[in-house]
Amino acid sequence: MSHSDTSDPRFDGYWPSERRAILVHRFYLGIESKRWVSIPEAIASWESGPGCIWRATKAKRDGEHQRAEIARHKWILSKHSGRDVGWDCAAEDWVVHHAAAWRRWWEQQPEAGA
Repeated sequence: MSHSDTSDPRFDGYWPSERRAILVHRFYLGIESKRWVSIPEAIASWESGPGCIWRATKAKRDGEHQRAEIARHKWILSKHSGRDVGWDCAAEDWVVHHAAAWRRWWEQQPEAGA
């Protein structure tokens, strides 16, 4: 998979992990059909089939990882403040201060698209 594949403008609007998953889908689609599969064909096939299940599975997995990060953040905030800050406070603070950077980092991890 080359960088030019994942930077194709037809991938705009897809997270990096989903771009990688579409390219893997394209590879196996090519093997199954015994021919070269274009990116538009792969995207159309992805959207009409495995993409929906992949997104649901990914959302569940991402949520589990985010909750773990918030729990860790809650522990740190509570330790620094000398009291239990509570889940809601920790979650709000994590979203405001860390969620965007974490999402960028997470999307580059292999397990984000597994």
